Amino acid sequence: MRISLPKLARLFLLSFCFLLLNTGLIFSQTKPQQTLSLETCIKIALKNATTVQTASNTLSLSGAEVLKSYGQFLPTLTAGAGYTFYSRNNNLEQVPFNQPLASGDTISTISTTLFATESRRANYFISSTLNIFNGLADYASLKQALNNRSASEYSLTWAKEQIAFDVAQSYLQILLNQELLKISEENLIASKKQLERIQEQVALGAKSYSDLYQQESVFSANEYDVIASQNNLRNSKIALLQRLRLDPSENYAFDIPPLDTSLISPGRLQTDGLLETALVNRSDLKSAQYALEASDWGTNRAFSGYLPRLDFQFNFSSSGLLIDKQTIDGVEVPAPTLPDLSRQLKDQTNTSLSLNLNWTIFDGFLTNLNYQQAKVEYLNKKLSYEDTKFQIIAEVTQSTGDYKAAQKQLESSKKGLRSAQKAYETVQEQYDVGASTFVELSSARASLVSAKSQLAQAIYNFTFQKKLLDFFLGVLDVDEYL
Repeated sequence: MRISLPKLARLFLLSFCFLLLNTGLIFSQTKPQQTLSLETCIKIALKNATTVQTASNTLSLSGAEVLKSYGQFLPTLTAGAGYTFYSRNNNLEQVPFNQPLASGDTISTISTTLFATESRRANYFISSTLNIFNGLADYASLKQALNNRSASEYSLTWAKEQIAFDVAQSYLQILLNQELLKISEENLIASKKQLERIQEQVALGAKSYSDLYQQESVFSANEYDVIASQNNLRNSKIALLQRLRLDPSENYAFDIPPLDTSLISPGRLQTDGLLETALVNRSDLKSAQYALEASDWGTNRAFSGYLPRLDFQFNFSSSGLLIDKQTIDGVEVPAPTLPDLSRQLKDQTNTSLSLNLNWTIFDGFLTNLNYQQAKVEYLNKKLSYEDTKFQIIAEVTQSTGDYKAAQKQLESSKKGLRSAQKAYETVQEQYDVGASTFVELSSARASLVSAKSQLAQAIYNFTFQKKLLDFFLGVLDVDEYL
């Protein structure tokens, strides 16, 4: 069968396009890898986290409230001006009068006259009020605003500390899952070598097919463990990238920092000293304390509604008028001659200085409601402060115990790994010469893998507990990541 040249050309073009398509897919799936460190992750989280941005916005608003509170001690100033370029006024004036008649009688009648005026006007005013006394509401408002700003500052610090701690926890989880995956892969390689060794021994008649089938089953289980470890690692990476608000579809690698397994001196683990450190340093407790003080000043501010208010007021104003046209009963008459507007505005001024005392005797119990609401808010803030304090005590106490337990687990897992390693080597040698069964070999290998996993978990758990203790003590310095 002969193929024409045009058909060959079409086939070649189709094959070439298919090759380009596959090549493009390969290159699109291979994305450049980006390496992230723990410090970089914390910096990104502190920049992108919604809670940090919300706390920053609240802090900015509290700063504006402080500025407003300072402004209440200053006099208000209002100014205004106006110019009316056309105004028409029609006034109907009725004047009664008596008209004598020839007969000697008198008729009482009313004379009606229509006055119409077209004019222009200009005016301006300046007014200022200075509060002299309002029940110290201004002072209470300022103190409340200052305490609210301090509470917002510590709330922002606490939000940053929480973000840094959450990122560090997620980062350590990734490192642990990487270590567990490495252990699973090493176990899979060892299992494969064991399978090949048993296959050779079966071929020589030194081992039974039962051992071969059991090792094949163990090898399949080890493959399953590797797949599960890979999935756990992928999920932990996605969880961290979500916290960082980064695209999980991108290719990221995570730097392995040196793990801190140094011990805390026993003198620093005294419960009383740790609690004192936490109660002094915890940002959430400081925020709750300032919020409580702000609420207390809020009750003083609400109580000021029962007291009188004294204001000093200054007013200055001027106005001018120009009459452009004037008629009486439709007949135009000469308009009066007036000075120009600028002269009138200069000469026709009004100035007043006054003291105004206002005291609300009854307002429908509105002031009482405001005062009771302020008192309830203060009591709720006090409960919140006490709850935060009790929570800190519980967290520090529990974290201290968890750290001591993690220290013991680390020491125990190291001993367990040494024992499991020796036990496996002994059983392996015995199995090779037929002195132990496959079940004993599998059990020794499982114990060795479990010991390696336990040691890895103990190392990362110990590192995590140290960071957790620092977090609960409030000694984490998040400013070093900014």
